Amino acid sequence: MLLKFNIKNFQVFNSEVELNLEADLRTKKFRSNIVMSAQGNILKAAALYGPNNTGKTCLLNAVRAYRAALLNKPLDFYPNLFTGSDVFKLGAVFLWNQKRYEYFFQYDTKSKIFIEEEFSHISFDRHGNESKEVFFHRNTETKTANSSNDKLKEVINLSSKDNILINTLDAAEFPLLQEAKEALKGFAESIAILSMQSLQPYKTIEMLKEPESPEAKQIVELIKKSDLDIDDFKYDGKLLEAIPLKMDDETVRAKNIQNKEKSIDILKLTSTHRGKELPSIVFDSLGTKKIVSLAGYLVEWLNKGGCLFIDELDSGIHFKLSRAIVSLFNSSLNDRAQMIFSTHDASLLDIKTLFRKEQIWFTDRVEDKVYLYPLSCFTAEKSGIRTDSELYERYVKGFLGALPDPSLIDVLIDIKNGKRDE
Repeated sequence: MLLKFNIKNFQVFNSEVELNLEADLRTKKFRSNIVMSAQGNILKAAALYGPNNTGKTCLLNAVRAYRAALLNKPLDFYPNLFTGSDVFKLGAVFLWNQKRYEYFFQYDTKSKIFIEEEFSHISFDRHGNESKEVFFHRNTETKTANSSNDKLKEVINLSSKDNILINTLDAAEFPLLQEAKEALKGFAESIAILSMQSLQPYKTIEMLKEPESPEAKQIVELIKKSDLDIDDFKYDGKLLEAIPLKMDDETVRAKNIQNKEKSIDILKLTSTHRGKELPSIVFDSLGTKKIVSLAGYLVEWLNKGGCLFIDELDSGIHFKLSRAIVSLFNSSLNDRAQMIFSTHDASLLDIKTLFRKEQIWFTDRVEDKVYLYPLSCFTAEKSGIRTDSELYERYVKGFLGALPDPSLIDVLIDIKNGKRDE
């Protein structure tokens, strides 16, 4: 699970920013929103607010880039365009197998080489004292290397600059590198990054093909409780034989079908409305189809654990349903999964019944600089925001920043007065 994530010189982010998901235990409220551990107390959910084009999606892209590097996938991402540097830096502090690790790297997008990387094990004793063991560190520009293992230290600079150490050296020969590899790859594989704009139901279909499995039954219950008109939901391999279904090109576009062959499985998703089985893709609303697409991920991550990042959670979903999903992750029954999501749904700005203050984050832009900051930086002494405060009015009035100020009516006034550009 993720404790901290750092970004520097990546896409819209120029100066370094940090998303901190470590709970502040000085706040006693909503302890169920935290996974407690001697090596770090982790927030189960975090909401990210801000105007368009201030970094919410870029933050998720940074996580995507970090994950790609760990899993030996291409790094097709760009740095901030205004700093003059081709090098971006990404880093995370995370828990894996009850241990706290930290790993960061710097990547040159022009030369396609990793300039620097470091992996460390961090631990706290029962008195809260921190100790740090650097498993390995290297800088390919200065040609320096360090490791708590002398044998590993000797070979670090012999590895390729084109990839990170866990993907270039034989980890089996070095116990510290093997532990780092298992932790980093395991952590990366526990991460999913989704966009509600383009999410398809393939994960849900995969699980519904085993209708008697506990996961499939959980998905069906989740979908039934999300739509008041659905009595049942299933994957029916024989549906197209019973109901001939033809779609012209206009219908294909309207239903956002990207691949006709791959969409055959989607056509076999069946929802039961008042006793009648119908093809979900034709008869269910956009919001219901988005819940169907999301359901497989929600069930899998809540069962196996990990970090689920969702861009625009509220897209097409009723605000009460968004709230129910957040509550699902904040529940005391969840002890292994996190959800970090961007949203414009101001109804979720609720620290009276839903969130701790440090679970709400904002992005904002001032001239060419993008900021990332938590609600918890607005202290009761300085801002008057307490753990039982109403946030909606403060947010819409701009007291928390991160709020656009569009004056679109001016466009029509200019047009009417003949001031539009030719």
